[in-house]
Amino acid sequence: MTDLHLTAVLIVRDEAAMLPDCLESLRGVVDEVQVHDTGSTDGTAEVAERFGAVVTRGDWADDFAAARNAAAGASSGGWVLALDADHRVLADRSALRELLASTDADALLVDVHDEHHSGPYRQFETRLYRPDAAAWQGRVHEQLVRPDGSVPARETVPGEMLWMRHLGHATYQDRIRRAERNLALTQVTLEELKRQGGDATRKPIAETLLALGRDFAAAEQRQSAVDTFEALRELFPLTPEWVQATDGLARLVLASGYDKLCLVLVEQLRDAGADPAYCNWLAAQALAQLGDPYEAAALLDGVDEVVDTAGRRRDPAVLREITALVQRLQTLTPLRN
Repeated sequence: MTDLHLTAVLIVRDEAAMLPDCLESLRGVVDEVQVHDTGSTDGTAEVAERFGAVVTRGDWADDFAAARNAAAGASSGGWVLALDADHRVLADRSALRELLASTDADALLVDVHDEHHSGPYRQFETRLYRPDAAAWQGRVHEQLVRPDGSVPARETVPGEMLWMRHLGHATYQDRIRRAERNLALTQVTLEELKRQGGDATRKPIAETLLALGRDFAAAEQRQSAVDTFEALRELFPLTPEWVQATDGLARLVLASGYDKLCLVLVEQLRDAGADPAYCNWLAAQALAQLGDPYEAAALLDGVDEVVDTAGRRRDPAVLREITALVQRLQTLTPLRN
């Protein structure tokens, strides 16, 4: 078996409806498909077998990393493409093989297009890796790490070579279901870290609080999200997690109509070095809601891309929609002297 042997590895449970299109998208891209079923009752494993996938079975232990590592452990490839049944893969096979043959990295970032019900966005995720160099860690929101716990060396796969669609948040119901599942696991993780204590857990606790706040927000539990983000900001000031929590808090208060508070938080983001264009985009929305579309328009002038503090790139249509709204408000609002 050569190092170029590429195995697609999925963990699944009751995905009989989603799985066929995913497996079809992998034809001609990978050498092998490994599907690890964690307790399906809808015939998911049988669907995978009909598509020629190698199927293994295991119990679900409320641990995504454990499931992904068990799935990858059954593969024999030098490279693994990690995905789920709600992903669709688009790739240039020959170009991808050339990259895998030439890269010195142990992991590769892939452009993932999330079809979120509230508006699509894109982000780079670690989806390709060498299983002999890295493994998954984390009960939920799992990450790839080396045996010593460090992040493996990564490169980015060009979008024309490989990108993925993610359908998992396409409907409101999907979002709530996934958020509530993740909430329970993230809360368990936080309690485990608290029991461990010590300086070594400070960053993991900050990362887990950030994930918890986002999970609360996704589950529409806004006050709990606000409380969690505020706790993180108090405990871990001016850390990368503090920046992202401030961003999440700013968007929450903006959605709730606390526009002046949003402007205060945006200035804190600016002071912390957040992308000026993103800060302008947030502030422009608050100013428009406060009745100042002219200042909002001035801030939007020159903003051609919206990338938040976590690196998620909003669909250009979102920016066009906000810009058009501000322009309409200008026609209805007298210019102040």
